[in-house]
Amino acid sequence: MARSTIMLAAAGSGKTYYIANHINPISRNLVITYTRQNVANLKREIKNTHGELPKNTQVLTFTSFVYRWLLKPFEPILTIGDRTAIITVGVEINKEPEPQRVNGKPNYKYRKQDDYRHYLNNQKYYSSRISSLVLAQSKEIKKVIIKRLFEFCDQLYFDELQDFMGKDFELLSMLINEKNAKVFAVGDFHQHSVSKSNFTASKPFTKGKHFISKDEYKLLFKGTHIDEMTLIKSRRVPREICEFISTKLGIKIQSSSIVKGHFELLEENSRITEVIEDINIIKLFFRDSRKYNCLPTINWGYSKGDTYNKTCIILTKTFESLFEEDFSCDHLTPAQINPLYVAITRVTNELYFIKEKDFKRHKEKYAIL
Repeated sequence: MARSTIMLAAAGSGKTYYIANHINPISRNLVITYTRQNVANLKREIKNTHGELPKNTQVLTFTSFVYRWLLKPFEPILTIGDRTAIITVGVEINKEPEPQRVNGKPNYKYRKQDDYRHYLNNQKYYSSRISSLVLAQSKEIKKVIIKRLFEFCDQLYFDELQDFMGKDFELLSMLINEKNAKVFAVGDFHQHSVSKSNFTASKPFTKGKHFISKDEYKLLFKGTHIDEMTLIKSRRVPREICEFISTKLGIKIQSSSIVKGHFELLEENSRITEVIEDINIIKLFFRDSRKYNCLPTINWGYSKGDTYNKTCIILTKTFESLFEEDFSCDHLTPAQINPLYVAITRVTNELYFIKEKDFKRHKEKYAIL
């Protein structure tokens, strides 16, 4: 039985705060997340909690973790395509490997997995294939890698669990299911498929399925303790807006905020103009927010991780009937629902909505030519 814990959290429930307070400062901890921005956030929260970053605690990106802990120490025995014992000098983060096909046609530059160049570019690992390389090692080598990891690490923490997909998710699952591992992973399932970049947005959790339900997701961690209640209450989002999310999007979220929230659908031209031109209200567009001069603006997905006092969401045609009594998300995919969920859960006080058809009457005025 694995000794790991999966914590499924609500947006704004204090995931970073919880990790910082869960850390035992005298233990050897590895705290892992996807982006450098999240690394900075975690370090700041841990320092606020413990006064400093504990001596035996490292906070690093997932790419750095895989390279430093799972690959680099074992290069003399690793099999990399058709070669062994290749000594590398880092990770290639600026260049992607050649795709198998280009414009529907075979790409002659593509290197298969039995070619070391599938994984390497000028002695650097392609960042998007480092998890695949670990998983491609023999059973014996993987045992050696895992044994060393937990000889030097007492506790593994993974932040933003929902962002781990494809081979990264497979590698994470391998570590979580290791019987001697102590892994604590926290994330908001309903923020998956939403990314500030396109790095993880299109990669499914499992082969053959682009979208899975929350219950199906939990089954992927069979034998692992799953906690859905500790972080179900959002400290950011007011109760009124959490109830709206639960009713309209079918996502369970509660609130511990003491703020009386307000949300409103704007339909009158004067109110739409008033809110759009208010520089204290963040305007959230599904995409192409830079094309409008009604600042400040940002895309739904790019707002992930942010907190705003007041926001205005310009709805897409998909959510034209959001405020009608018979509205249902049953026919929509997570890729459609989750970006709106992210946009709504950025707000701490006031939230406004504008239908796409209503914004079109004002679009010409605010569009950048």
